[in-house]
Amino acid sequence: MKYKIDIAGMHCSGCSALMKMSLEDGGLKNVEIDPQDNTGMFDSVEDNDEVKKMLNKVFEELSDYNYNNLVGQN
Repeated sequence: MKYKIDIAGMHCSGCSALMKMSLEDGGLKNVEIDPQDNTGMFDSVEDNDEVKKMLNKVFEELSDYNYNNLVGQN
C-alpha cells in the first residue's frame, strides 16, 4: 500500500535527503519526499499500526522533525 505523511521541520534539500535516507533505513520502500509541500510518500506491505510504529522509531531518532496525517492510499 502507498502511504502519505506530512513532515514538519524540513527547510532545505539536505533535510529532504536525510528524511528519505532515514525512512528507507527504517524499512519503508519507494520513498519520495516533496520539500515544497513538506510531504513524504512511501510503500509498505505492513498495516497502519505497524507503519506508525516504524515511523515513530524513525522520528524518535530525528528529534528536529515530526510527522502527522498518515494516510494510506490504494
